[in-house]
Amino acid sequence: MRIEEKHTDVLQNIEFAVAQMYREHPEMTDYAVMRVYEALIDAYAAERVGREPRTWNPTELDQRLFDAARDICEWRLGRRSLDTGASGDLGQPSEAIEVETLISCLKRLRKSVQKWTKRSGRQGYLSFMTQFVR
Repeated sequence: MRIEEKHTDVLQNIEFAVAQMYREHPEMTDYAVMRVYEALIDAYAAERVGREPRTWNPTELDQRLFDAARDICEWRLGRRSLDTGASGDLGQPSEAIEVETLISCLKRLRKSVQKWTKRSGRQGYLSFMTQFVR
């Protein structure tokens, strides 16, 4: 079974964080999302093998997007609860996933960014994805 079929909820959770940031910052591009997905993949791959993640020099927006997406990732790994603001704390996810599964999900999202950027330009992924994420 393909990752997008088995873990649709994980992909949607991460994309929800990206969509929220895009709505707040309509100037954001697919390239910022790509950098963040790559930084997350590297961070979790480094954790898995016990090395330090590569250094990167994020813009302020990149860092905010990274933090928001990482919060979702950590929640899906069952490492932390998720504070949703006025609606309260979501607690732990119904089913925690493994780091390897999370990396696979992030790689699938990265592939989607590549596809939609190539097809529709610098905000192709963001424009496409936000149609489905509310």
